[in-house]
Amino acid sequence: MDEPVAQPPGEAEVVVEQESRTSRIKVARDELLLSESSYAPGARGAPPHVHRAHCDAFYVLEGELLFHVAGERRPLQAGAFVLAPPGLVHGFEVGPEGVRHLNLHTPGKAFAQLSRARRDGVPFDAADGDTFDPPDDGGLPASDAVVWSAGEGELVGTSLVKADRPELSALEFEVRPGGGVGPHFHKGHSDSFYVLEGELELHLGDEVFRGSVGAYALAPPGVVHFFRNVSDTPARALNLHTPGGFVGYRRELLALQEQGVEPDRAFFERHDVFDVE
Repeated sequence: MDEPVAQPPGEAEVVVEQESRTSRIKVARDELLLSESSYAPGARGAPPHVHRAHCDAFYVLEGELLFHVAGERRPLQAGAFVLAPPGLVHGFEVGPEGVRHLNLHTPGKAFAQLSRARRDGVPFDAADGDTFDPPDDGGLPASDAVVWSAGEGELVGTSLVKADRPELSALEFEVRPGGGVGPHFHKGHSDSFYVLEGELELHLGDEVFRGSVGAYALAPPGVVHFFRNVSDTPARALNLHTPGGFVGYRRELLALQEQGVEPDRAFFERHDVFDVE
């Protein structure tokens, strides 16, 4: 069984450490590469490129990201989320005040190898990192991108769904004081949390982790986990399920609850949600 990840704010594997730019890997797994990066005003962003086999997504934490999707420019402020699916040409520039953001690659193995090779100065073909120049046909249309401004998303229960794809389910939610979820585990996907506001008490197997703003935790398949807000102020988190499918579960669960139907154990297990006996 894989070990869980519990990282205090700022703790991560350094990939880039420059005056104008920093980048740190929070987690690098086959199903997910999550990094946190910052760019100073005037820093160079990422030129247009495309991935053929994985999604590339960003959540803006501070500042502004000037994101390009299939040639269209989208200014994105703090709280915004954007996802480029495989085959969509994308890139970005840095806003006038700089930017700090999360970057998700799902699946993540290929791009993690490319990122580390670039850091270590090791020859590595960008194609092996699933990164290519824009195709002659221009790739997918801009309408295939997922773009949400701060506070936007599909409302499912009390969560804002930012992404619902086979590779990734991304949800943003608030946890009120005393709130949380009970112990459970997944057999086929990882479940992770980046704390955006407040503090959460995260339980990962036998470990108890108090996560403040900027903390990150991941429960791999098979690891029992749950969280609670034990403070007296609301907390907010970005929740990532990789691979995806979790949003479909939440929609079905909400529909049953609205009908007054109590789901049975088979329903939860069919959706890769296992309670602890």
